[in-house]
Amino acid sequence: MSDGLRQVHLGAFYPNDHHHTLWSHPDAGSQIEFEAFRHFARSAERGAFDFVFLAEANWLQEHRGRVIDHAILDKPDSLTVLSALAAETESIGLVATIGTTFSDPYDVARRLAAVHHLSGGRAGWNVVTSHTTFGIGASSNFRPDRMVAHADRYSQADAFIREVQRLWSGDDDDAAFAPVAGPQPSIVQAGGSAEGRDLAAAHAEVVFAGRRSIEESRAFCRDIRSRRRALGRDDDVVIMPSTAFVLGDTPAEAEERLREWRALEMTPRVAAFLLEEVWGHDLSDFDVDGPLPDFDPDWHHADAFARGQVGGERDARVLVAGWRRIAEEQQLTTRQLLSTVRARRDFVGTPRQVADQINTWVQSGAADGFVVNPSVVPSGLDEFVDRVVPELQELGVYRAGYSGDTLQHHLREGAAVVGDD
Repeated sequence: MSDGLRQVHLGAFYPNDHHHTLWSHPDAGSQIEFEAFRHFARSAERGAFDFVFLAEANWLQEHRGRVIDHAILDKPDSLTVLSALAAETESIGLVATIGTTFSDPYDVARRLAAVHHLSGGRAGWNVVTSHTTFGIGASSNFRPDRMVAHADRYSQADAFIREVQRLWSGDDDDAAFAPVAGPQPSIVQAGGSAEGRDLAAAHAEVVFAGRRSIEESRAFCRDIRSRRRALGRDDDVVIMPSTAFVLGDTPAEAEERLREWRALEMTPRVAAFLLEEVWGHDLSDFDVDGPLPDFDPDWHHADAFARGQVGGERDARVLVAGWRRIAEEQQLTTRQLLSTVRARRDFVGTPRQVADQINTWVQSGAADGFVVNPSVVPSGLDEFVDRVVPELQELGVYRAGYSGDTLQHHLREGAAVVGDD
């Protein structure tokens, strides 16, 4: 890699319930068959990614009593899948999303320690508080008293992480598993709110969050590192927003592919779901192929949605005003607008253009890398590995292969910090 340039870090996200994932695409694979997970993980390892990352799914998303178009009915436990992937891979990190609200510290500590041991030090834990602002929600599948207020969830998560790490360290003589030898599993956190940022600053080695513009994301990165310094921690944290991509042999081909994918993604039912997620009113009979509603949202509901976002506008009134302005300026229907503002095809273009865009974010200090969320799973990751990774390597900002076999090593490799200027 070139001297003086910051290394790009990459992770790979295998989604479940997610309207950005094109499960209706003819090349889409399974959400349950192990071969799909194996293909995905091996592709990421072939691309020398830091880690492969599985989501948490504790509920079935519904809209007005019907399962929404992108919901997945069968959602395998992430640690079970990652345990199997430990035997199918050699170097890539294996990150499981596990919520603190509906789990118990001892169980999480024991199961993650087992994956860490079986994989030779490659386990990571994406800590979430399992909040949902819409639909049935995870709380319906657990004891009713498990759900707590937003601010309390983060103080609960802080205590939860500390207890898990205490168990890993061997401080509990009654724990029926061996202490973690060497570095503990890496902590990943998607802090967006003030409470989330504090939790990330206190514990995370990877922050799975950011903002939608370079300047906003630079400010976010500075804020996280400032909070870490205030706690006596160093700046050595890897900040990786989620991203998706659309490739073409020419820019025009990429734009045409983007239009095709948006049409697959934003069905009328998905558009109604996403609109009601903000508006809060019953919009079952609303025409999503017409303009936005001429009435205001239920602001209490909209505020709850905005607060629950990671990396988006957190003021509901600013969010809705922005939507109305974009729809008016571009003469967009509701469905077209949602295809624009709720899309996650952040990088669109030729492989070199996408590599250049990624590199610009990293060299400017807006991110340390990205968690790649391909629109078509599992084969979509192959296109990124085969076409974008070589361009990043040509730019001198991405490793040619692994130099170590633990997740901690991957995260520390090529670490550099951009100052607060």
